Amino acid sequence: MVCWSFYSVDPSNVRHQKGSCGKALAEHEKKFQNNEKNMERLCRWKIALNQAANIAGYHFNIGSDMNEYEHTLIGDIVQVVSNKMKRTPLHVVDYPVGLKSRVSNVNSLLNEACNDEVCMIGIHGTGGIGKSTLARAVYNFIADQFECLCFLHNVRENSAKHGLKHLQEQLLYKTIRLKVKIGGVSEGIGIIKERLRRKKVLLILDDVDELKQLKFLAGGFDWFGRNSRVIIITRDKSLLTCHGIERIYEVEGLNHGESLELFKQVAFKTKKVDSINDDIVNRAISYASGLPLAIDVIGSNLAGTPIAEWESTLDKYKRIPPDDIQNILKVSFDGLDEEQKNLFLDIACFFKGFHLGQIRANYDHCMKHDVGVLVDKSLIKIHQFGDVI
Repeated sequence: MVCWSFYSVDPSNVRHQKGSCGKALAEHEKKFQNNEKNMERLCRWKIALNQAANIAGYHFNIGSDMNEYEHTLIGDIVQVVSNKMKRTPLHVVDYPVGLKSRVSNVNSLLNEACNDEVCMIGIHGTGGIGKSTLARAVYNFIADQFECLCFLHNVRENSAKHGLKHLQEQLLYKTIRLKVKIGGVSEGIGIIKERLRRKKVLLILDDVDELKQLKFLAGGFDWFGRNSRVIIITRDKSLLTCHGIERIYEVEGLNHGESLELFKQVAFKTKKVDSINDDIVNRAISYASGLPLAIDVIGSNLAGTPIAEWESTLDKYKRIPPDDIQNILKVSFDGLDEEQKNLFLDIACFFKGFHLGQIRANYDHCMKHDVGVLVDKSLIKIHQFGDVI
């Protein structure tokens, strides 16, 4: 954890080594010009000062901040540091393979063209692809920048079990520690807007599956204070577009190298595996198709069993996938209407790489809409030439 304070010095002078800071460094440079070791150290100082000035911090200038008492600033710094020390990071995942680059991509999207305004982004993808894992990693990475934090887990499940009023109450408690019994969701909206519109909030809504969940938990950009960030995780891209969210990150599956690394760590507890096992390992990876959940389940089930038994286990999985995988993927299927389910099953049972025109005759004019629903729910992908994958 880092908290910088710039006391009676302009951060720009530190960043670019100008003013009194530049003068002091110039004197050191003159002093060390015949000492190579000290010149290398001075160079590292300059780099460190530049990096330090690029980190967000507190700037107190005695000349221009006459109305701001020094003790007030110190109190603010103590409060921020105290809040950060109390924050408990979320557990992300045992093996964070391929996560660093994805966190960087989401963070760039959060900062892209948002300036000081509230920014809402969506993370979408098929079940088991690692959306929630990615969101937890992003939360840990940026949480220290915010005044109020709230990660609402399993919105779909908890909304069905406890209702949206309960989730509104959770949101208020997690952000500002307000314990309140809400009479109705409309009342909850008013309380959230009133209490959070001046707060710098990080809100993450995990596993959203209905538009009303967004309307009652993060209804608009005017609900939160400047520089707030709202991240919405869903399998259904259409929910994001309907809510007016333009910045959307689609989570892709792991590539072959990432899949191999994750599988080895789960199944063998190491990154190094004898090449004699390459064929069976590649078969397991191929079956998982880059889905982290599938790799974790298969690797865990195979761990500790003789390699000779792996063939029969994978043969069984080809006929009947493990329940842990089926149950996750089935959620998206259950959300379809009857005709959409039939269309999906026709696509799933057809030959890989077929063209949609080959089954169009079996459906009416609604097929284009239904295909769009399957795409939005991350159940199918379509190449630019119309082939389904």
